[in-house]
Amino acid sequence: MKTLVTGATGFIGTHLVKALVEKGRDVRCLVRKTSNTTYLKKLGVELVYGDLLDRDSLIDALKDINIIHHLASEVYSKKASDFYRINVVGTKNLLEACTNKSIKKFIYLSSIAVNGVPNGKRILINEKSPCYPFTPYGKSKLVAENLILSHFHNGGISVAIIRAPVVYGPGQPYILTKIFRNISKGKTIYVIGNGNNLRSLCYIDNLIQGMLLAECNTNSSNPVYVISDKKVYTFNEILEAIAKAAKVNIQKFYLPSFIADFGKYIFNILIKVFKVYSLDLYSILTMNIDLGCDISKSEKELGYKPLINLEEGMKRTFNWYQVNWRLNIEQ
Repeated sequence: MKTLVTGATGFIGTHLVKALVEKGRDVRCLVRKTSNTTYLKKLGVELVYGDLLDRDSLIDALKDINIIHHLASEVYSKKASDFYRINVVGTKNLLEACTNKSIKKFIYLSSIAVNGVPNGKRILINEKSPCYPFTPYGKSKLVAENLILSHFHNGGISVAIIRAPVVYGPGQPYILTKIFRNISKGKTIYVIGNGNNLRSLCYIDNLIQGMLLAECNTNSSNPVYVISDKKVYTFNEILEAIAKAAKVNIQKFYLPSFIADFGKYIFNILIKVFKVYSLDLYSILTMNIDLGCDISKSEKELGYKPLINLEEGMKRTFNWYQVNWRLNIEQ
């Protein structure tokens, strides 16, 4: 079984490739010439240099491929147009290049960002939840999803779409870094709202399990799956789990929710008028909303059983940060 992975040099991609190699799979990775491929070379996988925006390079990458894991995505850009260019046009190019009869499955890593904000308190996001994304990232992922589903329903290859919340674990490069550093150094953490809003996270090993299970499922007419940790946490519980992993007492200062409400108004102006986007700002302004996940469909149809809970996941993640980011919890 020959597998192509896009986005293989990223946080999730490296974990997926490692898991595939450990299963004895024949893995090919589509990488750009500017990518750091040191880790992939150590794993001994095949590297094909190309780009999602270069259709000719995709033809070579897809030769003799049976399964595709499409992870490559624009996440961090400050330009709204970049999300469409990479996440939509890139996905469209890859789909159109899938002409080989050898290709049996196309698995796409999406995000609950396609759902936007749930309409009501304490409502969990599932596969039937309405999709009203309000960020350039979420909008681009939803358009890409629709392209993939259209391809599937028009008689194309079998597909699976994985929607995940924030993914954490060893190697997570961005969102948790600042929180780990501030908590471990005893800095005050500012929380918008009371911190009791619902939040789902997904430990990296749990996500990889779900993605691999999705390879085998061919029965669903709606092949969209929400993958997250088993339990839905509160924002306070997440902060306390990080503090426990760091073995420090957390200092929290609660701010009124209207600060985020006003900030969201400014955030929308930045996107609509100035065509700019900030992941940092988005993370802060959505701190007080419910973003919990219902994984019952994935459990039933895929046999998904998340094994790593928040406490263990944060412990493993923090141990990695201590070594790789030289966090000094005494400061």
